[in-house]
Amino acid sequence: MSSFKPKALFTVVATASFILLSGCGSTQTNVTSVGPSMVGPGGGQALGAQKNIYNYNSEIYMDVAIPVFDPGFPTERDGTIDYDEIEEEGIWPQVRRLEANRFAIATKEALGETKSFGSINVTPDASALADVYVLGKINYSDTETVEIGVKVMDAKNTVWGEEEFEYRVSEGWYRDAMSRGENPNGPVFEQIAKFVYDLLIKKSDAYKQEVQMVSDLRYAQMYSPESFSQYLTQGRRGEIELVSAPSDSDPMLRRVRAIQAKDEQFIDSLQETYDSFWVTTEEPYRKYQKETLPEAKKIRELEAERTTQQVTAGLFAVASVLLGSNSSSTAGQVAAAGAGIAAIGTLSEAIKTNKELHAQRDLFDEMGQNLDIQVADQIVEIDNQRIELQGTASEQYYQLRARLKDIYDMESTPMTAL
Repeated sequence: MSSFKPKALFTVVATASFILLSGCGSTQTNVTSVGPSMVGPGGGQALGAQKNIYNYNSEIYMDVAIPVFDPGFPTERDGTIDYDEIEEEGIWPQVRRLEANRFAIATKEALGETKSFGSINVTPDASALADVYVLGKINYSDTETVEIGVKVMDAKNTVWGEEEFEYRVSEGWYRDAMSRGENPNGPVFEQIAKFVYDLLIKKSDAYKQEVQMVSDLRYAQMYSPESFSQYLTQGRRGEIELVSAPSDSDPMLRRVRAIQAKDEQFIDSLQETYDSFWVTTEEPYRKYQKETLPEAKKIRELEAERTTQQVTAGLFAVASVLLGSNSSSTAGQVAAAGAGIAAIGTLSEAIKTNKELHAQRDLFDEMGQNLDIQVADQIVEIDNQRIELQGTASEQYYQLRARLKDIYDMESTPMTAL
């Protein structure tokens, strides 16, 4: 009589099925066409590489502003930074501020790859002139995992969409020689760009033209409310609607456009400063990411273990109450969970014990308390008048607008005979 049992038969069948499935799966690639191209020479597709495909079928290209990301600091009720909570969450403020700038720059680069927008600029804040605004907030960042909240709005104050993006870097990424020079968090910015692109292509050309007109008129109204407020109306929810439009030959509008050109020129020149900031911080930031990744991974795994211990302790506590068992065993479980919690540190604590990373922290600190982009002093000329600008990007931008307003008011007011 055979000793072959059903359980053994199931094991053999399951194993054979696994082998067959594995064999089938190993032949799959992302290649969908082979041989020379029938429409002319072109670049080949690397095995395993998958890129988003963009096909923008419109002649209307909207200008985009990407304000420096919100670093996502916990705050008190009055809006000030809650430093106790920052310590509790293990946030390193200087690195988070640095990331707020770098993430905005990376988003700009990813959006540029879509070839679906006009000018794309990183700006000090959301007050800059643009048609579309990509607003980012860093909800979490520890060199292994990033979580970024994104809201897309247009000049009408209409929200196109909101989404949170998460990405985790593997230690194996740094072992791949092909990764050199690449951004370890690059995929998350590609996801953001795809999100913005998908929102864009849902808009009609008529709507995009209306947004562009509203953008221009809002800028004009900032300088001359009495001349341009009649063209726009704002609802209770803050959304702005176009009522009518002035003639292109309107002398007041032409005057504002001359000033607007100087505003745009400043923002364009600012991009070189942001690019320089990226290059300056690239090496120390990448080193920081690579060296702290193992610590971040270890902390994440310990936190997952802690959660399991807490759940287990909770179940034992419930069981103890329901079954009336000896409470000392439950106390032991709770104590074990507590020990697990106590064993978990934060990334900032790990950095303090690493001399090399501690030196990098000092380097980041030297880059500025707020890490607001530093801009060289400059002079802007308009109609033979010189505007001197000093300070950070934000400070110079506000100085520029204030002086442009003074010039506009002075030149739009007729001289009165004495």
